[in-house]
Amino acid sequence: MTTDFPHAFSPFTLGPLTLRNRLVALPAGTSMATDGVPTHGDQEHFERLAAGGVGLIVGGATVVHPSTTLRSRKLVEAYRDEVVPALTEKAAGVHRHGAKIIGQLCHLGREFIGGESDSPPSAPSPVKTVRDAYPPHEMSVEEIRDVVDGWGVSAANLARAGYDGAEIHAAHGYLPAQFMSALTNGRADAYGGSFERRMRFVDEVVAAMRAAMPENMVLGVRLSGEEEIPGGMGIEDCVRIARHLAESGSVDYFSITHGTRGTYVKDATHPDGVAVDSAARVRSETGLPVLVGQRIRDAATADHIVKSGKADLVGMARALLADPDLPNKSAEGRLGEIRGCLGINQDCRAFDPHLHCAVNAEIGRGRHRNVGVRAATTKDVYVIGGGPAGLEAARVAAGRGHRVTVFEAASELGGAVRVAALSPHRVTLIDVVDYLSAEMRRLRVDVNLGAEIGRDDLSELADAADHVVVATGSRPGPVPAGRALTVVTVDDVLVGRIPAEVGRAVVYDESDGFWPGYSAAEALVARGWDTRVATPLTALASRVPAESVGPLLGRLGSAGARFHVATALELPGSDDDEGGRLVHVFGGGETALDADLVVWHRPRTAVDGLARALGRREDVSVIGDCVTPRRISHAIAEGYRVGAEI
Repeated sequence: MTTDFPHAFSPFTLGPLTLRNRLVALPAGTSMATDGVPTHGDQEHFERLAAGGVGLIVGGATVVHPSTTLRSRKLVEAYRDEVVPALTEKAAGVHRHGAKIIGQLCHLGREFIGGESDSPPSAPSPVKTVRDAYPPHEMSVEEIRDVVDGWGVSAANLARAGYDGAEIHAAHGYLPAQFMSALTNGRADAYGGSFERRMRFVDEVVAAMRAAMPENMVLGVRLSGEEEIPGGMGIEDCVRIARHLAESGSVDYFSITHGTRGTYVKDATHPDGVAVDSAARVRSETGLPVLVGQRIRDAATADHIVKSGKADLVGMARALLADPDLPNKSAEGRLGEIRGCLGINQDCRAFDPHLHCAVNAEIGRGRHRNVGVRAATTKDVYVIGGGPAGLEAARVAAGRGHRVTVFEAASELGGAVRVAALSPHRVTLIDVVDYLSAEMRRLRVDVNLGAEIGRDDLSELADAADHVVVATGSRPGPVPAGRALTVVTVDDVLVGRIPAEVGRAVVYDESDGFWPGYSAAEALVARGWDTRVATPLTALASRVPAESVGPLLGRLGSAGARFHVATALELPGSDDDEGGRLVHVFGGGETALDADLVVWHRPRTAVDGLARALGRREDVSVIGDCVTPRRISHAIAEGYRVGAEI
């Protein structure tokens, strides 16, 4: 196969394995497990990744000991014999499509992810993490040895299941990293103190796994090149650890990442390839193959990394959720057909109840039986509205052979997403519009811009179409009159409909806690406004994904923004009431508003007039924000379902 990315798609020998290319699906657990055993949905997910063309899959969210399970039992429990049949099916599914699979084994230690546990957190020392409520239990020597044995048993189960290798998760501040770091290991026994003693736990884990694995299985270690916490380990620590492990002769590769729990999933505010330079250091210092990931979204970037010699293998996680076929499409030159990851850490990090993706409705739900299957009867489908919901419905319906026409009132496709993409650090939102627009051209969908459909058009429209999809979206919620104040919406700020002369601004997030109000605040501080953010909610940005909240508030705070929680906004009550006030919800008095501009963020309002006029009919589907305003993921999922069912 000829390709524009010859380095990314060249074979690679990793220990005893021959990989068909250098692209790797990074560890990203599905949470599709029942009582610690992977479900059929989990197996289908990994087979889908393999079919998409990656050379290697590293399966994550696999724990090695009962002391690190969750109450929900959503993590795969590799130490139990009961998992072997399911893991065997998973490995066989991956192998059917020519890929290899490695199981990443983990003990969380003092950290907990995705829910509560019936076991206490445990660690080398009782050093509490700021991310959890409780200090950890200091492990005894007997407990340490029991956990090490768990790693050996888990590796043996991977071998029994036909896996090609195993990886020790020694990154992101989990138990192995807690032993290796002087910040979290204050022990005075054989497992703490000097570097060599702090390495003893990981050395014993490596030995236990090697003893349980046949020679044809590879063993890797994942390390954080930078932990990105005060007093945490940095690249020099990482290089020293990697050298130590390489000298043992028992490790086949390193996987290099950055961050600890809560920071390692980088959103769109971070640059691409954040860990590449760290990976290059480890590769040059150890001579072992290196895998690097984090904010790598396309084959071009992967090809450059391999060509430049900074890593041997390049991993992606979220990019392959957005489009599992990214490798095959890239190799075949079908770059315009790739659905890009937005980097918003929304559905892929919520695990409600398991893995989903904002732009790919099949993740967590499976492919609808009709998708890609030509419809028995070709229909004329009219889609009113060119936002994500309408365009996704058009894409899926056209892919099934229907004749699809889209009517969009604006001069551009994208709906509310096009405005949201004007937000600072949120420009990647436009990628889903660009992808869907390209799909309209590829599938020869008839797109009519500046074509507003009114109630008078409905009778003629309904007569001409076999099925009508209403996806008319939403508009900003109405803002109250400000009398002596200028009061605007978030959309007004993002598109620039605010006074040119900067002054004092208050952004009032009435009840959302999501991105819009905070995006308006970022836009204002970037233009030089003295900005305050107020909300009657008891927390700031409470619905923004966890990995994005800290960077968001940090950017605002460093730019001089001030915050008022549990605070209601009262506008001037009369023309002679010049200022208005900020009132503390739970008592404590009030503060003068003292603002030249108020950005009042209320829930958006459904544009549902056409839907109401058409009423409930079998040949009419109503989807997206015109049902009720929600997120991109709801629009995409509803558009996908309706397009498949017409």
